[in-house]
Amino acid sequence: MARPRALSGAEGAKEPHSVSLKVLRNRFLETYIIVVPDIDRLSRPSFSYQYPLPSENENLPYKASLSYPSNISDSQFILSPNVTLPPSFGSAYVGETFSCSLCANNELPPDNESRVVSAVRIIAEMQTPSQIVSLELSPPADDSEPVGLGKSQSVQKIVRFDLKEEGNHVLAVSVSYTETIMAQGGGEATGGARAASGRVRTFRKLYQFIAQPCLGVRTKATELAPLEVDNRALGPYGRTRLLRYALEAQLENVGDGTITLGSTTLNPKPPFKSKSLNWDFERPDSVESSPPSLNPRDVLQVVFLVEQEHGQQEGLEGLQKDINRDGRTTLGQLSIEWRSSMGDRGFLTTGNLMTKRR
Repeated sequence: MARPRALSGAEGAKEPHSVSLKVLRNRFLETYIIVVPDIDRLSRPSFSYQYPLPSENENLPYKASLSYPSNISDSQFILSPNVTLPPSFGSAYVGETFSCSLCANNELPPDNESRVVSAVRIIAEMQTPSQIVSLELSPPADDSEPVGLGKSQSVQKIVRFDLKEEGNHVLAVSVSYTETIMAQGGGEATGGARAASGRVRTFRKLYQFIAQPCLGVRTKATELAPLEVDNRALGPYGRTRLLRYALEAQLENVGDGTITLGSTTLNPKPPFKSKSLNWDFERPDSVESSPPSLNPRDVLQVVFLVEQEHGQQEGLEGLQKDINRDGRTTLGQLSIEWRSSMGDRGFLTTGNLMTKRR
């Protein structure tokens, strides 16, 4: 009779790991950290909604209508102080900082004295459409001191990554640890147990999401009448024509939530200088306008006055070559900052903005 083939180590029955990995996508990481040990997914917490009944109804206690009763609740405010996790991941936008907490938990039962977990290490990397980037963990790992993990304890790390590309992204997290099997028969100092054998175990998890644009930008440059100034280098009747343009940009919120625009500036290319004609325009009456908010699919138009700076020699030769070659030139780059309704920061810088051909 044929002898059965022995199973290799890879074919053998896989034992459950003593350490589990929980990943939670966070908001307001600068302020506080939200850790939910039972969640094994990327998700964005948000404040819970509740719809209290009018307090004029004396027959119904006010607190009975609240989803989350509290002594400090406001009858006119529908947001509760509780944070909930939505069933889906949510949206990730180009220009924002992706941040999440990685939590390695010791899943051994409290009454299990035969195994000990130590030397826990977490490694994370982000796979973008163009490259693979190793992520720094915060707080940084101290390799000189191995991390022990007691029963029901956890090791938490935070990762951040600036989203700069559209498309599919994959967060890859690897966890390694040493699992030591204890045997009875040790001295009193070790509690009657001694290390019989140890092994290094490793597992890896992948979390996939898509980064999409939050702000759509469309621009148009219109040439204005040039400004003529005196030029003494050309004699008493010498005149220099300085180019002037009006740069218009339409900003459209293509995301799923409301955003509030922050600093919107044009970084001009020499020899040009720019002046904003938007809400941050310096008015004689010193009245300041608050930054505008854009709901989904809202469009806002901003305008900048771009002028050739008188006496500026930097970039002048390149400007003349561009105009003589194809009748167009580069004005600069547009930089836009915004915040989402939950305080996430976003930043976008366009490519070089060109004028129209003459």
